[in-house]
Amino acid sequence: MEISAGNVFSVAVDDLAILLVFLLVGLVLRQLIKPLQKLFLPAGLVGGALALILGPQVLGIIDIPSTWSGMATPMINVVLTCTMFGTVLNAGKIKSYAGAINLIILTYFAQMVVGTLVGIGLSQIWTDLPYSWGVMTVFTYWGGHGAATTAGTLFEDLGINGMLSLGIILATLGLIVAMVAGMAVVNFGVRKGWATNLLKKPVGEKVTISALIPKEQQKPLGHATVSSDAVNGLALQLCFVLLSMWLGKMIFTNLAKVPVEPVATVMGMIPALLYGIVGAAIVWAIMCKTHLDGYADKEAVDNISGVALEICICSATATLNLELFASFLAPILIHMVCIIALMTFICVFLVRRWMKKEWFELCLMAFGQGHGSTPSGLALARCVDSDHKSTSWEAFGVALGCVTPVTSALAALLPILAAQSQWIPVGIGSAVTIACLLFGELVIRRKS
Repeated sequence: MEISAGNVFSVAVDDLAILLVFLLVGLVLRQLIKPLQKLFLPAGLVGGALALILGPQVLGIIDIPSTWSGMATPMINVVLTCTMFGTVLNAGKIKSYAGAINLIILTYFAQMVVGTLVGIGLSQIWTDLPYSWGVMTVFTYWGGHGAATTAGTLFEDLGINGMLSLGIILATLGLIVAMVAGMAVVNFGVRKGWATNLLKKPVGEKVTISALIPKEQQKPLGHATVSSDAVNGLALQLCFVLLSMWLGKMIFTNLAKVPVEPVATVMGMIPALLYGIVGAAIVWAIMCKTHLDGYADKEAVDNISGVALEICICSATATLNLELFASFLAPILIHMVCIIALMTFICVFLVRRWMKKEWFELCLMAFGQGHGSTPSGLALARCVDSDHKSTSWEAFGVALGCVTPVTSALAALLPILAAQSQWIPVGIGSAVTIACLLFGELVIRRKS
């Protein structure tokens, strides 16, 4: 039986409306329950968890719309496209903050190799674990819920089931670890005298955890680059994003039709998650070349990405496979302990060895980023430098600006390689990790 286009849109809007109600409830709960704020759990995760508890897997009070399980892929397509659109790197700052960039790259690729190796070892005991599950480390602890849903969705599309649920579970645990273990590092460092910019105030009073931003600190969600009587500014930015996705799709689908068999086969294997990335790079390059980049508003594009990510996190959390979590609790916890040990070694021992001045703030930023998210890292650093006196703040921002486009692309590319052989990420991670260690010892340490 054919379903009219009107009915399709009606179902989509109705189901999305229910999802956004849970997102709103998640925000309310986050405001009322202080531990949720202190762990920096996003409202989408809280609302999705509530829907999961009320749904058929737990209490059975509500039905979860079937469309929720299919929202991750299109929303992540939007997120990745927005991430690449308008990306500009400053060569001067890259050189100035080479140490911070090297640290962030090291935490990512060291997690890739160690996480995958530990996953391989644990799979020998728990044989039902999904293939190559250890590589999810860089998409969960390091990348957070956004990268977890991106990679998990792609793994599912490649036929490796359970990876999306596993990704959300690991990312959630990572947020908890980021603050709990991170505060232990903060207090240890304070006692050791490493926090040189620490003000004489109780540690816990330095972090603003409420979702409501004071009026004097509120910023616009974007800027109108065109006259409203011509076109709505936000609609224009959405046009750029969707144009990028469409262009990328046209390129790869047409390349898959070329009469050269090897090329057609490879192009046919390219996941849809890469379409927007390639399309955004091309559209932005053309706009810059033709001096049309003034029409773009990166802040508005980033907020479009944020909306898509909230929908993605909430829907993915609400449709988690709880049976999977219960079955693999022991290997997940063992894996988590190994990552904590790795990050402590890199962020405390190596950073202190390589960088003699104002290293502790950067250590905390990298530790929080490598376990949960950027806000977690910044929150830990604020505990010892609330007035942003350290140069680590700008260094961390530049480092993430350089590394994030690469990690975003890897979230769409690495699962394809890992699905072929889990030793591929081990090889890639080992090579980059060794290079970063050598750079730190031979270059960064000598300059500091």
